[in-house]
Amino acid sequence: MEIRHLQTFQIVVEEQNLIQAAMRLNYSQPTVTKHLQHLEEEVGLPLFEKVDNRKKLTKTGEILYEHAKNILNELYTLQKKIKENKGEKQIIRVCGLDDYCDRFFLPQIIHFQKKNKNVLLEVYSVNSSDDTLKKVIHNEADFGIISGRPLPSDISYHCIDYDDLVLFASREVANDPSKKEEYLAKFPVLLDHRAPFIKFEVLKKGAQFPNAIHCDSDEGIKSAVLNQPYLGIIATGRIKKEIASETVTILETYSSNVPIKLIALTKNLSNPVFQDFYSLVSKASGS
Repeated sequence: MEIRHLQTFQIVVEEQNLIQAAMRLNYSQPTVTKHLQHLEEEVGLPLFEKVDNRKKLTKTGEILYEHAKNILNELYTLQKKIKENKGEKQIIRVCGLDDYCDRFFLPQIIHFQKKNKNVLLEVYSVNSSDDTLKKVIHNEADFGIISGRPLPSDISYHCIDYDDLVLFASREVANDPSKKEEYLAKFPVLLDHRAPFIKFEVLKKGAQFPNAIHCDSDEGIKSAVLNQPYLGIIATGRIKKEIASETVTILETYSSNVPIKLIALTKNLSNPVFQDFYSLVSKASGS
């Protein structure tokens, strides 16, 4: 059973879409399909079944998925320890939305590297907090910053700031919050369809949108709303500059003080270097 086949299987299960899984893995779609076929041949049982025209894991698939996650996590930990034993530079990988990386990671990385010259830091930008959480859970990143997501028990976190979840528009499209219903009837609303937290907060307010367009990128939502006749749902941290310069209008606030969290796998914080970085970013927030 090849590691790359297990990696492909894990990503396909999480993305629930072959095309998105192929993009994330940087494989062609036929290669992804072939990896899954090889796994099924080795296991001797189907890993997926069709239910209501959707692919779902079989019982065998569920068992393999749980074990594949553990195997891949242990493999990463082993590779990291071997590198440390060789005296190679330790790598810390961090990820988050562009704005979160700029606000919380980059200012502290400068201070951290001055004291830890044998540590390399890699910063990755992602499209959503859900992508960040996935990367940390699956050891594709050591630290992440997310907003408003429930966390599994094996994740440690520290609240480093707070955001509001809002419906917004450019001033050119909408400049009077009292006319919100009129704007909703006239313009499509962009929202991240992969973020259960956003759906929950919007539904809790009883909001309904005649024309909703699902988008899986906060940056895409922001850019479209600023440049086209759209409304959008976003965390205020993504549009702080625009709010300050009054180039956007906040039409409604769905949730206030949404926590922004620094996250890491709890087991990784047993590494003193990781613990130092976690403490530095946590303390710098003043939370």
